[in-house]
Amino acid sequence: MTPARFRLSRLTAFGLILSQALGLSAWSCNAFAQSPNAATRPALPTPMSASTLIGLEQPPQIAPLPSKPAVAAGAAPSNLVGNKPGETKGQLNDLIQLYQEAAFSDPVLTAARFNYQASKELYWQGFSLLMPQANATPGGTRYYQHGTGSTVVSNNSGNSRVFDQKSYTVTLTQPVFNVGALELFKQGDLNTKLADMRFFLAQQDLILRVSQAYFDALTSQDNVALFKNKKDLIKQQLEAAQAKFDAGLATIVDVNTAQAALDLANSQEIAAQADLIVKRGALEQIVGRPVGAIKPLIKEAKIEGVLRDPRSKSKDSKGYPIAESVNPILPPGQTLDDWINQAESANFNVLAGQLSVSLAESTYRGAQALNYPTVNLVGTSGYNTSNGTPNNYTPASTNVYNNTLALQMTIPLVSGGFNSSLIRQNAALVDAAKANYDSYRRAAAQNTRTAFTGFYGGLASVKAYEAAERSSSSALESSKLGFQVGTLINIDVLIALDSLINTRSLLQQARYSTILNAIKLKAHAAALTDEDLVAINALLR
Repeated sequence: MTPARFRLSRLTAFGLILSQALGLSAWSCNAFAQSPNAATRPALPTPMSASTLIGLEQPPQIAPLPSKPAVAAGAAPSNLVGNKPGETKGQLNDLIQLYQEAAFSDPVLTAARFNYQASKELYWQGFSLLMPQANATPGGTRYYQHGTGSTVVSNNSGNSRVFDQKSYTVTLTQPVFNVGALELFKQGDLNTKLADMRFFLAQQDLILRVSQAYFDALTSQDNVALFKNKKDLIKQQLEAAQAKFDAGLATIVDVNTAQAALDLANSQEIAAQADLIVKRGALEQIVGRPVGAIKPLIKEAKIEGVLRDPRSKSKDSKGYPIAESVNPILPPGQTLDDWINQAESANFNVLAGQLSVSLAESTYRGAQALNYPTVNLVGTSGYNTSNGTPNNYTPASTNVYNNTLALQMTIPLVSGGFNSSLIRQNAALVDAAKANYDSYRRAAAQNTRTAFTGFYGGLASVKAYEAAERSSSSALESSKLGFQVGTLINIDVLIALDSLINTRSLLQQARYSTILNAIKLKAHAAALTDEDLVAINALLR
């Protein structure tokens, strides 16, 4: 196998930050889907398929297709309700397995592979314009002549004759001076480099799409388990309220409030099940097969990086830590400006924009070359044979060989304004390409800024939500105790329960969002590899 695809970034320390923040050790892994070898250019076209383009016969470590429907009959595994490993039957899908399968079955990436291979041929098409061109022109003519009046064409009966003329000519043309052809060759080479960038983008986009779809489905899967747990807790509270009402210790209001909360939890569970079907469908669209339950994030996977982050040293007037998550103090090479500089110079869209500018400039020079003379070296070799000529009635047989060598110059004079119009058109396209390049560069900087702040802000949010979850859990237990002794009413317990459920949901979303922002940050800096998925996959149970 070839090394991992995306090796353009020097910000390798980010992998250490992510691994330390997620409690991981160093990981290494070969790429699961490599780009075709750009250095090798086949001399002749070969039959193409998905397997030949990526250099593998079949996806590695493909699991058998699951027989379960999109929505599992049993409860979906979740770290929100503390499922034990032995409670879930059947094999669960993890991130790496789905990514490996998607690398071979995703139609978007498959189309990108063949577009990549097709674009590589533009190099040879441009190169052929500088090579010798040869053609042959064979010919044969048979004459049927008949004389009338006093014209005698033959002594044969009927004053008629038949004779043949045969010839062939082989012409060899070698361009000597042709600026237009040279620019077309340069354009073919630039197009092959653009194909590299587009294919790298397609591979990187697959990682992003699989990761996004996976964590979207995992969020819905967690929500289903979350609302199931919420419904069970409300049922317990409804039974307690009903028992106190029957004993005359509570009013019917407590019972009705609990029943209303239970009905709302039922509707939330139904909506979560429907959303789970849609989110798994998005994942199935990429993988190409039904996807059952997926592995959740390990409950004990604490994001510890924020505890060692310098931001936690700052405190407000009341002594509470201030999370300066917008732009934290980081070691050299890992600051926001460093990431933005990396993205502006190595982002695949930015590099493609640079190549597009060079391509537009070459096209402009090629349009100017329409007004330049061209010089070709032309050599011919011909042979003529005949046993008669149309205007000579005396039978004769000739065999003649003709060989010529010449320099031919073509000077354009008037094109009706076409050349001038084409030059003006391509000059405008050069300016458009430069504007697009500037747009790509700015977009890369803004996307990097968004992912950077989302990642470090997510670390702080996760820490805050973890503290909020512990506080909400304690508040719920206190509310239950207060309801039992009669100091609180049922609605106080339900409010505390709803607060705990919402906090847990926000905690999971913050974890997933932080991981996705880490992936996007490396993608914008062209530093995303399959090894990053391996590190994240280690956090899945």
